[in-house]
Amino acid sequence: MNRISDFSKLRRVRDIEIWTLRIIWAEGFFLTLFPSISTFAIILGILLWLVRLKIDKNFKFRSLPYDLPIILFVVISTASIIFSPVKSFELFYNFLSLAGIYILTYILIGQNIRTPEQIKILIKGIGASAVFVVFGGFFQYIFGVDIADMKWIDGEAFPELRKRIFSTLENPNVLAGYLDVMICIALGILAKFGNKKQKIFIAVAIFLMTVCLAMTYSRGAFLTLAIIFVIYGIIQDWRILIIFLALMGIIFFSETTFSERIISIFTDTLDSSEGLRIGIWVSTIPMIADHPFVGVGWGAFKFIYPQYNYYLADTSITIFHAHNLYLNTAAEIGIVGAMAYFWYFFGTMFMALDLRSNHRYTIITTTAEFFIIKIWEFISESNFFRWIIDLKNNFKKSLENLSNKILKKFNSKPEKPSEKEKRDPNLVHHDELKRSSRKKNSKKNDDDDDKFDLQKFSEQTKKEILVIENKNFVAGIRYGIGLAFLSMAINGLSDNLLFNMQSSILMWQLGALAAACQIFLKKDEKE
Repeated sequence: MNRISDFSKLRRVRDIEIWTLRIIWAEGFFLTLFPSISTFAIILGILLWLVRLKIDKNFKFRSLPYDLPIILFVVISTASIIFSPVKSFELFYNFLSLAGIYILTYILIGQNIRTPEQIKILIKGIGASAVFVVFGGFFQYIFGVDIADMKWIDGEAFPELRKRIFSTLENPNVLAGYLDVMICIALGILAKFGNKKQKIFIAVAIFLMTVCLAMTYSRGAFLTLAIIFVIYGIIQDWRILIIFLALMGIIFFSETTFSERIISIFTDTLDSSEGLRIGIWVSTIPMIADHPFVGVGWGAFKFIYPQYNYYLADTSITIFHAHNLYLNTAAEIGIVGAMAYFWYFFGTMFMALDLRSNHRYTIITTTAEFFIIKIWEFISESNFFRWIIDLKNNFKKSLENLSNKILKKFNSKPEKPSEKEKRDPNLVHHDELKRSSRKKNSKKNDDDDDKFDLQKFSEQTKKEILVIENKNFVAGIRYGIGLAFLSMAINGLSDNLLFNMQSSILMWQLGALAAACQIFLKKDEKE
C-alpha cells in the first residue's frame, strides 16, 4: 500500500513538473503576442510551484545570486508608494500589478528552471515568439500600416519618413529594443554553441532581426546594436563585425531616409524627439533632488512631472516617464532604491558576461591602474587579439623557415652516396622485404583497432558529448543574456524602454534565467 502511495506521489510530482514547464513555455511565447495570457500563465505557474514545494520533499526553495538587492528594491519601492505625494488608487494598483508580476516571474523562472533541458524549453518559447514578432514587422513594412494618429515621426525633420513598424509591441522604439535583446541572445548562442548548420541558422536569424530593426528607424536602438557588434567582434569573432558593417553599408546607401536618421544623431540640429528628451532630463534632475530617499512613488512620474515642467508649453501633453532609465528610476523610487535596482541589473549583467579575471593582483595603488589592468585583460583575452598574435607568430615562423632553407641551400655540401644507395634500385634486400611486410601488417592492425574502437562507441561516450553540448548551450545563453542586459543599459541612456510591460517582464525573465544558468554552471564546475 505504501509503495502504491509513493508511486502515486511521484507521478503527481512529475505531472506538476511537466505542466509547470509547459506554462513557462507559454509565458515566454505569449509575452510579446498576448501579454494577458502570459500574466495568467505566471500566476498559474506560481500556484503549481507552491503545490510542488508542499508535496515534493526533494524540491527545495533555493537562493539566487541577487536575492538581496531584489528584496531591497521591493521594500524601497513599497515605501515610495506609501510616502508618495500622490494619493491615487491607480498608483497602488499599478505597483501591485506590475511589481508583483516582476517578482513572480523571477521566482517562477529562477526556482523551476534547473537543467539544460528546462532552459531550452523557455528559450524555445521566447524564440518562437520572436519569429512571429519579426514576420509581423516584415508584414507591416511590405503591406503598410496606418500610423496617422501616431506621434513617432517628426514630419518637419524627416518629411520622407512615413513608415515605422512596431509589430506586436505598440511602439517602434520598444520593438527596436526588443530586437536588440533577441539579437544579443542569438549572438551569445552563436559564440558558444552549435555545429556549422546550427551556426548558419542562427546567423540567418540575426540577419532577419537586424533588417527588421532597421525598419523601425530607431536611432538609439540601432546605435546600441552597432556598439554590441563592435564589442562582440573584438571579443569573439571579427568576421561577424565585418558582415554587420557590410549589411549596414547596404542599408545605409540604399535607404536614404534611414541614413538621414542615423546621421542626425551626430549633427548639431535637434529634432523634436531629441529636444523633448533633453528638456525632460533637465526637468527630472530637480525632481530627484527634492525626493532623494524614496522618490515620488512607483509609476508617479506622470503625476508629478507637471510641477517640474520647464520645457513643454502645452500642459495637456502627458509625460509618462523620463526617457532615461537611470533618471526615471531615481526619480520614482529614490537614489537608494535605484542603487538596489541597478545592483541587481548590473550584477546580473557582469555575472552573465562572466568577466572574471584570470590573474590576481596584490597591490593596486590607484583607480586608474585598476581600470588599465581591466582594459588590458579585456583586450588580451579577446579572440581578435589572439588572432593578431597568432598571425604575427606564424609570419615570424615562416620567415625563419625560409631563411633556414636559403642558408642550407648555399652552405650545405653534396653528400656522397652510400654503398646502400649505390645498389641497383630494382634489387630489394631480404631484410627490407621483412621490414616492409611488418609495416604493412602493423598498419593493417592499426586500422582494425580503429574500426574496432568505432564499433565500441558506447552510450557513455554519447552521454559525455551531450553533457558538453548542454554546458556549451547554457554558457551561450548566459553570455547572450549578458549582452542583452548591456544593450538595455545602453538603450537606457536615451529612453526608458523598460517602462513597457512586455519589455520589463522580459528583463526579469532573462535575469532569473541568467541566475539559473549561473547555478548550473557553478555546480558543473564543482563536480
